[in-house]
Formats: sequence, structure tokens, C-alpha cells
Amino acid sequence: MKALSIHPYYAMGIMVGEKSVECRSWKTDYRGDILVCSTQKKHPGTIPGHALGVVELVDVVPFKKKHLKDAMMDDYNPGDYAWILTNNRIIEPIPVKGKLSLWNFDEEDKIVYVPEEEWALMPGEDPDTYKDWFEKNWDPLIV
Repeated sequence: MKALSIHPYYAMGIMVGEKSVECRSWKTDYRGDILVCSTQKKHPGTIPGHALGVVELVDVVPFKKKHLKDAMMDDYNPGDYAWILTNNRIIEPIPVKGKLSLWNFDEEDKIVYVPEEEWALMPGEDPDTYKDWFEKNWDPLIV
């Protein structure tokens, strides 16, 4: 499976649905599932050095001002690309050592998808609700 190393703050934002655009200085022709891996950088309140989930890369387009909110950013460089991400699927965290660029994660047998009802907010649920699954599986890994 293709994998992408992302700063832990943004990786977690992607997986919980707050970030649907990843800003990169390069583009790719690849479309499909990507394993979201947080880098080793220790950032308070995040999980460094773990694969957190899978998303689908559906498009790569020139980054525009309209992408800023969905990318959780305030500014960008002309020439950057917006990687459009959908279909978030949380997995049981897997310790990983990230790499640069889009890379191959060759241990797909380690990927265990968490049923959506265990982590996703259902219609009408309080957005500040913290699912039990996160408390059990993410909280012990947060720095």
C-alpha cells in the first residue's frame, strides 16, 4: 500500500475529518488508498511515529486560496499542490518509521481497520464527543 508521512498534528487532523486537503510541493499521478503515517516529530497532543489510518487520494490540483481551510493552513506557496483526500478509515495504530515522498508500506497484513461505529460521529452527536475507542487506543500514545 502507498504511504505518506505527515506531521503528527496534520495526520491526526486528516484522520478525524478536520483536514481533507494535504498541501505538497510536488504532484503525483497516483490515485487510490494511502496509509497516513505521522512523522516522529513530537508535537504536544499528537501521536508521533505511527500509521493512523487510510484515506483515498482522489485528485491532485494546483493549490489555491480556497483550499486553505480544508488544509488547516493560513498561507501557501505558489506552485504547491492540493491533494484531495476522502474516505477516512481509522486503523489500530501501527508503529512506523516514515520516509520521504510517497512510499510503499509492505506490511499490509498489520493493518486492522476499526469499524466506523467505534470512532465516527453519527448524525446529531455532539462534535466535542470523544469516542471510547480513541480514549483506549490513541490516548496512551499521545505525547
